[in-house]
Amino acid sequence: MRSPPAAAIGLVLALLAPAARAQSPEPFMPRNVVAEDDPEDDRGVSLVISWEAPRPPADARLELVGYQVLAAPRWRPGRPLVALGLDEGTRVVSDQFRPMPWPAYNITVAAVYAPEGVALEDLLDEEGAVTDPRAWSVPSATIGPVQPLGAWFDHERTNVLLLAIVICAIVLLTIYTVRGRAEEIYIRPIAGLEAVNDAVGRATEMGKPMIYVSGLSGIGDIATIAAMLILGHLSRRAAAYETEIIVPCNDPMVMVAEREIVRQAYSEAGKPDAYRPESIYFVTDSQFGYVAAVDGIMLRERPAACFYMGYFFAEALILAETGNQAGAIQIAGTDADTQLPFFITACDYTLMGEELYAASAYLSRQPLLVAQLRGQDVAKVIIAAILIVGVAAATYAAVFESGWLAERAAAFVAWFMA
Repeated sequence: MRSPPAAAIGLVLALLAPAARAQSPEPFMPRNVVAEDDPEDDRGVSLVISWEAPRPPADARLELVGYQVLAAPRWRPGRPLVALGLDEGTRVVSDQFRPMPWPAYNITVAAVYAPEGVALEDLLDEEGAVTDPRAWSVPSATIGPVQPLGAWFDHERTNVLLLAIVICAIVLLTIYTVRGRAEEIYIRPIAGLEAVNDAVGRATEMGKPMIYVSGLSGIGDIATIAAMLILGHLSRRAAAYETEIIVPCNDPMVMVAEREIVRQAYSEAGKPDAYRPESIYFVTDSQFGYVAAVDGIMLRERPAACFYMGYFFAEALILAETGNQAGAIQIAGTDADTQLPFFITACDYTLMGEELYAASAYLSRQPLLVAQLRGQDVAKVIIAAILIVGVAAATYAAVFESGWLAERAAAFVAWFMA
């Protein structure tokens, strides 16, 4: 006996769905839908939804293959969040639930029916909606608005809050006490910063320009901000000695900020007419296109000094080697630990890590910057002391088998370092 052709089977299945839709949809609907905030969710992006299964008549031509949960803010129609099997409930976690201020949503559960042997996954389109003509999606009554709520405060981060308060209090207290005597505050000598004035003097004596590269990251990067502060000090020195400084930029926003910094530096030096905005210009945002352009500037201009301050990537060694071939004195500073070995090898002086951040206070001796630097150092000493005490207590407890002390010390160190 020959089996019926596939086209005939498809036609029969397609005709079954309209016939089922002709019946009253009420017995086919999920009943008693309940949606509540998930108490275990601290972000406010999940709901716990439950319902009772529908009770279709015994002669129904389609069988229940699964459910769909739909959620919608009151200003737009619902979107399918999840498609699941025949379980009568689910925990819905979705990026559609916007955290804070946690808007309310209308929730609908749709029962999906299809001919026997058709899986729920076969009925969904790319967006998760049921669009297959063989299927019949019967939505429940809409409930809501239901609001997923998150926690305003993460108690597991209490230590971070306490540390932030302590550090801020130390910095503010230091700013208050240091005002008016910033010159008296001792800052450890940094060879790379001591050489800045020598580099400016060398460029002045040779009558050659200086080139300043402020990294390849954007204006929001902390290393770029530190580099721009150093550029301000260097520009004041260059204005005083009427030494040309060339600043090729990889980012147009950085260029605009650095032009304003250099212009202000020349004004403070009393030589606003000597400021040349065309010396600070945008090259390209292409990494190696920018490096090739800067290398060409170095080989053509033969600068007396090159400064590399900010965040760098694979181009660090290319820049430093080209500056070395041009015969320039080179001073670099970065917090990119992967590029520090190249700068240390190819440059005369290198500022490592936090030395880059301390440079602006070190060079300018502005009371606010010096106070911030001192406050951060005091906070680091306090944190280090707390860690030493905690580790010492845990070690003592382990050696002398003091269970109570060991537990307290281990809990403290774990809480502090979390």
